[in-house]
Amino acid sequence: MAAPSSQAERLRWGAGTALVMSLAGWAIWGASGAGAALILGLVATAMQVIAAWRAGSAGIDQLRVYSVGVVLRFAGVLILGVIVTLDPQRFPALPSAMGYLGTVLTLMYRETRLTR
Repeated sequence: MAAPSSQAERLRWGAGTALVMSLAGWAIWGASGAGAALILGLVATAMQVIAAWRAGSAGIDQLRVYSVGVVLRFAGVLILGVIVTLDPQRFPALPSAMGYLGTVLTLMYRETRLTR
């Protein structure tokens, strides 16, 4: 299982990045952009934390670890697509995508830095 400190670091980085994406969404698109970017940033954080938790419990099989991470992140993209399609007024496409991708890419970069 992943160390608690690394999980706490993932949560801090994810929440911080989601907040930055939300502020950028507010500056560009207003309140609806801020809310969409924040919510999808938190979804990205949750997906990354779950992927890291599963990676810690998967054991030595690196292909399984990689597969679980890919499936969870793709599930996040599907969630993004469904939310944007079902409620485009509250979740505009660009701020939502910015919140999700900005957060998940930052967390994936941090993950590669932590594993070195």
